Amino acid sequence: MRTLFDASPWLTYFPDKLDTSRALWFVRDVLDVSAVQENAVCLATGADFSDFVDCLPFFTAFPAVFLALADPEMCGTVAEALGEYAPGVAVLTPGKGAFRDHETVREVLAAGGQKALDHLMIGAIERPAHGLLDLASVEREDLSCMPSVLSGIPELDRAIGGFYGGELSIWTGKRGGGKSTLLGQLLLEAVNQGQRVCAYSGELAAWRFKQWVMLQAAGPEHVTAAQDRFSGKMFYTVSPLIQKQIDEWWRGRFFLYDNRISSASDENSLLTIFEYAVRRYGCSVFLVDNLMTTRFSASRDSDFYRAQSNFTGRLVEVAKKHEVHIHLVAHPRKGDNSRMLDADDVGGSGDVTNRADNVFSVKRLEDGEAETRGFQTVLRVLKNRSFGETISIGLNYDIPSRRFYKAGTGVPNKHYGWEFTEQQTLTELPAGTATPFDGEGA
Repeated sequence: MRTLFDASPWLTYFPDKLDTSRALWFVRDVLDVSAVQENAVCLATGADFSDFVDCLPFFTAFPAVFLALADPEMCGTVAEALGEYAPGVAVLTPGKGAFRDHETVREVLAAGGQKALDHLMIGAIERPAHGLLDLASVEREDLSCMPSVLSGIPELDRAIGGFYGGELSIWTGKRGGGKSTLLGQLLLEAVNQGQRVCAYSGELAAWRFKQWVMLQAAGPEHVTAAQDRFSGKMFYTVSPLIQKQIDEWWRGRFFLYDNRISSASDENSLLTIFEYAVRRYGCSVFLVDNLMTTRFSASRDSDFYRAQSNFTGRLVEVAKKHEVHIHLVAHPRKGDNSRMLDADDVGGSGDVTNRADNVFSVKRLEDGEAETRGFQTVLRVLKNRSFGETISIGLNYDIPSRRFYKAGTGVPNKHYGWEFTEQQTLTELPAGTATPFDGEGA
C-alpha cells in the first residue's frame, strides 16, 4: 500500500481513517470531521482555499471529493476553489434536498445514524471538469454578427473581418518601415468607432507620441508647415484650436502608458496597468510598441527569447480573459533585407508568432520600386487564424499628416469624429461696437 501524501498542514482529518478506494468527504468544520471520522476532511485552522494547490496529490488519491455541505453557496465556493487550485479532481455535490432541514453532517448523523449519512450521496451531481467543455454545449458564434474593430483599410477588413476581441496581432517589419505610424492610425480608427484604447510606447516621449497621432487625427486639411526658429528645420503642426477640439474628442477614450515611471518597461507592471485600463476605463484595444523595449528578467539570450515568448503568451491570456484586442510590435531577426518577410522572421522564439492570431508585416519600398509599382508601402497579412487569408495591400503615405491610405483609389482626407462635434466660435467685434457690458465696473 503506497503512502498517502501528508496534507495535514492545510486539511484536518484522521490519517488512520482514510480509505482511498472511496470518495473523500469535504465537510464544514472540525466538529463534522470528529463526528464522521472516516474519509472526512475540512480546512485546517489558518488555511484557505488557495492552499488546495498544495493538496492536489492528496485529493487525487481518491476517486472523487464529495462536498458534504448543506449551504449551496458554500458548496459552490468550495467547488470553484477545487476547480481553480486542484484541477483534475472529480467533484460531487449533494442532490437537491439531500440535507432536508439539517445544516451539518453531524446533525444528519445524530438524526438518522449512518444510514442517513450514506443517503447524502444518493443523487449526488458530478461537477463538469474544470477546464473542459462539452462540445455539444458550446454556443456557435455567428461571424457575420461578431463585433470587431475595423482598420479603415477596406481591403484588409474584407480579408480578416477586422480586429476581434480575445485576439493578439503581431506587427513586424524593418525599422523605419512605418509599423508604429500605421498602428497609431489604427488606434484612431478604434476611437472613431467608439472604442477606448490604451497604448504603450517604449521609445517615444508622451509629447512626441501625441504630436504624431495628433497630426493623423487632424488630417492634411488641418496640418500646417512650420519652421524651427533656431535650426531652420521644417516640421508640421496643428493650430491650438484644432488641438483643443481633438483633445475633447479623444478625452477619456485614448490612454497612454506613462513610460517615465521606474517600472514602466517591466512586464508585470505593464500587464497590471492594462488590466486596470480594462476594468476602470473599459479599454478594448491595446498597443505594445514594442516587444524589444519590454524589460524581462533574463541573463542569457536563450532566456531572453523564452521570456519574450512567455510575455507574448501572457498578452494572449489578457486578450482572451477580457475579450480585448492587443497589437504587439516585434522587430524581425537580422537577415536578407531584399526578400519579403514571413512569420518565421519575427525576432526571438518562433513561439511568439505561434501564439498570435494575426501576423502582419509593413515594408517601405525603395524610391525606384515605389515609383514603378505606384505605392510606397506594402502591408502583408502573413497569418490570419480566423480565415486563413494571406494578402498584400499597397499603401501610400501622406508626410504632413502621417496618414497611410490605399494606393490608387484611396485619399488621406478621411474626417474623424472631432470634426463633427459642436463647435463654439468667438467673433471679434469691430472697434467701437457697443456691448451689454459697457458702462459696468469703475
